[in-house]
Amino acid sequence: MANLCEKTLSACIAAQCENPLFAGVDSEALIFNFSQIASVTYSTTNGNIATGITMGTDGQSNSYCGYTCQQLGNRPYEGSQTEMVEGTYGNKFTHTIQLAVTDNGPDVAHDIIDNFANGKFAVILKNDYVHANGDNKYQMYGFKKGLKCTAITREVWGDNESAWIVTLTEENAPQSATFLFATDATTTDAAYEALKCTCA
Repeated sequence: MANLCEKTLSACIAAQCENPLFAGVDSEALIFNFSQIASVTYSTTNGNIATGITMGTDGQSNSYCGYTCQQLGNRPYEGSQTEMVEGTYGNKFTHTIQLAVTDNGPDVAHDIIDNFANGKFAVILKNDYVHANGDNKYQMYGFKKGLKCTAITREVWGDNESAWIVTLTEENAPQSATFLFATDATTTDAAYEALKCTCA
């Protein structure tokens, strides 16, 4: 007899010979303040696909937006990962995002580091490995429960050239992965761009 909420496999696991999987993400990501996200619309046929993200407003009809995050080096967001965690009544997932803030000063401390320390966030990373239809290009983290900061370090003489290394974690997430995909690749690209803040 199956467990009450037991799931069953619903697709074959194919060898990707023509388009083999490879590691990596783009240097640009979008970071959202979790409280400023008004709603996320999900596909009715696949709950791992978000078809739209609606941002809240500041009370003056100005929509909130996602802040671009640019990373230097050949391995941006290295240390980011997803791990299943065994639970008492069901298994969940822990999503970890690690990023470097390659600047230091009073404005960086005030506007970024201190806010990371006590805020709640969501992130979209752009995968380097993309399907022909683009349905896996934009991977979403923290949109269910929010990413909270679990570590911030900066070594004066460190191997990371004194960058602030920030670790954000979403615990007990119900799904292994969620992707932003609205109809087709072109429409999804436009939706992603529309979420961006205009940064000086």
